[in-house]
Amino acid sequence: MVFFNVFLRTLGFLSALLVFVIMINLLINFTDNIKENHFSFIEGDEESENIIATINLNGPIFNNANHILTNNFYNYINPAHVKSYLEELKTLKAKILIIYINSPGGTVSATAELKNIFENFKKDTNIKIYFLTNEILASGGYWIATSADKIFASYGSIIGSIGVSGPSWFYYNTPLSLSSGIIGQSIETKNGIEVFSQNAGQGKDLFNPYRKPKDEEIMHLQKIVDEIYIDFISKVSKSRKIDLSIIKNEIGALIYSSKQAKDNFLIDDILEYEKLIEFIVNQEDWDNYKIYENKVNNSIVENIFLNFKYKNINKNYTNKFCEKLETTINVMIPFFLKDC
Repeated sequence: MVFFNVFLRTLGFLSALLVFVIMINLLINFTDNIKENHFSFIEGDEESENIIATINLNGPIFNNANHILTNNFYNYINPAHVKSYLEELKTLKAKILIIYINSPGGTVSATAELKNIFENFKKDTNIKIYFLTNEILASGGYWIATSADKIFASYGSIIGSIGVSGPSWFYYNTPLSLSSGIIGQSIETKNGIEVFSQNAGQGKDLFNPYRKPKDEEIMHLQKIVDEIYIDFISKVSKSRKIDLSIIKNEIGALIYSSKQAKDNFLIDDILEYEKLIEFIVNQEDWDNYKIYENKVNNSIVENIFLNFKYKNINKNYTNKFCEKLETTINVMIPFFLKDC
């Protein structure tokens, strides 16, 4: 009888928890769907015809991120979103477009699509595009930056990773037993666990962790990644006017500081956003200008987290919530939490 009562209480609690999670998910999806992306006047002479537009992009690059938590807690760069920004931007008749970006990279397909979107936009509008990062512009992020007229980075930024990485998998050599418990799954093997890293994929069960990959499979995977890599460095070579051999043998797929990146001709200069505006005004010889910037309305969930940060403007106020989120790799957390 006691067991039955405990079982019913536990079942009731789990059912209530499930309903709560479902309601939260519906709320998050609803608030995400009502977001509106648009450009707003930021500063300058409102009567000026010299328009600088800024698009802020943050996070990894991938397509169709229609995931509940992703859309509301995690910043990402979706080519479809960027395309909608650019379509709206055409009506503003901007002369300069700044892509203010921080990205560690993304999927090959989404990255290639986004680069094509920027290139087609340039052809249609003849707008100059400048990329600027103040944190990280790596891998797929740098790939799309090759569509720019110029690339800039602030001091302390990380640039590079001009390479292609495929998946890795674990090979459990001669498994003896499998067991699952409350702390996770455990596997016993006769000959230990081997790890194989490569750069692509093939075969129905290619990543089966219970068989060793064949040499020809690994070679096939490598060819796929090599093909993408050659395309990547060719784009960098053409855009930055760097010899292919230098990219392959000297620059490689390492990451660089902004100074090192400039020395290797991966960026044009080291400067902050305000200095870039000054550079543009001087370069174009403008007497006046105005800036438009894309704005994204925060969801209810974002506003809840932001409220933790700005709850008290007293300089002695300590944000315990933000203290728990301290990280040195803040590019991978939601943008609205990065200022914690």
